[in-house]
Amino acid sequence: MNTGTPYVSALACTPGQWPLLYLCTVAVLAGFGLLVNLGVLYASVFATDDCGSATPTPFRCTTAGTLTMYALPWMGLIVAAVAAAGLGLDAFGRGESPWRFLPAGAGAHLASIAAVGAIVFRGRGGRKAAAS
Repeated sequence: MNTGTPYVSALACTPGQWPLLYLCTVAVLAGFGLLVNLGVLYASVFATDDCGSATPTPFRCTTAGTLTMYALPWMGLIVAAVAAAGLGLDAFGRGESPWRFLPAGAGAHLASIAAVGAIVFRGRGGRKAAAS
């Protein structure tokens, strides 16, 4: 029976609770990003297995390349979390929706992972052709 009360969602949030809900969402997504980074770290550890056999030496086999492969996903995750949280809270303070900044943060993280992929796979095709 309809008593005339307005619809109440399962998560009744007051407007003051929305920033906390947004920050919790950013934290959960950052946790997923952490798991993704662990997978990227696992893959990048094995990217240097063939470093002694290539001429010229690919960037991934240098000290700077190895450190870049290991650090770039973590820097991307930090930038993504800070950007999503900071820009989202700023938008909330202006009265706008903060949720559009979640994909922006995810894009920053994915860009860092794509950069690691470019470092890992650069120089592999030419060496295969020379070896055959």
